Amino acid sequence: MKLQSVSLLGAITLSCALLCACGSKEEQPAPQVEAKPVVETPAPAPVQEAAPEPVQEEPALVPIQSLSEEKSAPVEERPAPVSSVEQESSGPFVIQVSIQPSRRAANSVVSKLSDQGIKAYVAEVENPGELEGTFYRVRVGYFSTIANAQQFGKEVLAPQGYAGWVDNRKNDRIGQPGASEDM
Repeated sequence: MKLQSVSLLGAITLSCALLCACGSKEEQPAPQVEAKPVVETPAPAPVQEAAPEPVQEEPALVPIQSLSEEKSAPVEERPAPVSSVEQESSGPFVIQVSIQPSRRAANSVVSKLSDQGIKAYVAEVENPGELEGTFYRVRVGYFSTIANAQQFGKEVLAPQGYAGWVDNRKNDRIGQPGASEDM
């Protein structure tokens, strides 16, 4: 009993000492900085110049979102290269060329591909890989073999500036809202 009382008394004393030490410091007010008046000096007498300098205008600032939505700047369209491999109407393999956070962005990529004669589509997925949320895969297809898909990617997509990889078409459903993953 005496040991508990002594321990309790010691703990209270220590707590009070800590509180007193923390609270005893007075806050020092921040030093005041005096503002000095600005004295304007008269401009020196103008020297005759041969010609006044042209005034350069700053370019107008454009919001970032509008850059992706505008099509006013002409984009140099490359003719679709000829390939020894053609896209098929069906097949188990596709080439994924992009993944976008919005359907609008994905549809824009599909539109650019279709303008070049390349058939593409969008597959919606939830939490693909390390990404969280809904994303939209842009896929080019279809191909009967992996070799055909790889050859098409090298001959057609790479010269157009698209990088991608061959995937199984069945993976379109993996990650789709409401789809089961055991296909």
